[in-house]
Amino acid sequence: MMGSTYPVNNLPPNRGRGLFEKVDSILNAADLTLGNLEGTLLKGGVCSKQIKKGRCYAFRTPPDFANNLVHAGFDFMNLANNHMNDFGYNGIVSTVKALTDVDIQSGGPYEKIGQFEIDSLKIAIVCFSTSPNTHTIFDIEQAQQSVAEQAKVNDIVIVSFHGGGEGLNYLHTRDTSEYFLRSPRGNVVKFARAVIDSGADFVWGHGPHVPRAIEVYKDRLIAYSLGNFCTWGFNVDDERGFAPILEIVLDSTGVFKHGKIISAIQKKFQSLELDTLYRAANLIKKLSIDDFPNSTPQITGEGIILRQKRRLDRRMLEQIIY
Repeated sequence: MMGSTYPVNNLPPNRGRGLFEKVDSILNAADLTLGNLEGTLLKGGVCSKQIKKGRCYAFRTPPDFANNLVHAGFDFMNLANNHMNDFGYNGIVSTVKALTDVDIQSGGPYEKIGQFEIDSLKIAIVCFSTSPNTHTIFDIEQAQQSVAEQAKVNDIVIVSFHGGGEGLNYLHTRDTSEYFLRSPRGNVVKFARAVIDSGADFVWGHGPHVPRAIEVYKDRLIAYSLGNFCTWGFNVDDERGFAPILEIVLDSTGVFKHGKIISAIQKKFQSLELDTLYRAANLIKKLSIDDFPNSTPQITGEGIILRQKRRLDRRMLEQIIY
């Protein structure tokens, strides 16, 4: 969320051009860079929510801010979240158009799916949410069918989901149905494992606004929440300011090989910065061991992720990092 003009103007200086400058070389280096966009890219419009400070928010960012995303290196933005509908149908259409105009694909609205071809591999990105007008995480059987259909015609299937409770009380991931402000937020463990059972190769979550655990399930990686990343002008104290970049390597069949959690940090009204204390990586490491002791991969203090628990020598570290 790169700043908002609703309900009051709260935008970064210079049209947000410096928001990603400390991390854009990392984002641009990947074969495929994915993000989750909270809010709309829109001028004007009528808000569809009853705004209440501390409990209900709506975000409206100028459409030209899409340029910041493409310059940062993003190829795809998930829109399936609780802010996709902030300004109704017109907000959705404007957001999709603003992204399309800068050659960024999007997924989520009205079951829209991302499609890429990289090194002759066909890749589909299917997006789920607890909100209307998207694939829903509540109907797991239907979710499995949707993923299975894509697995039949693609080499790699990525699933993005928006689910789980929000805030510091929801750092831990449990295999149970979650609620936030009395609203159901799904059983994210049951959902993530079910879509892998049906052909998903990587499952990536967002929604809690804090990082959560990762696990390897049937040789596939699940990241239950990557927290906030670029949240201009809002409370990013404590773990809410941890901004992990998850870099992963899959083989041609979707099996997770290795990865890295690159720790960045946010401060209110400041651009992203790399975190030399590796706070995001170490938080995810701890949460993964606590919540998934039998399926957590090996995570080093610097954020390197390996499927197998083994001793790392310097040569191996250099191969993974470089």
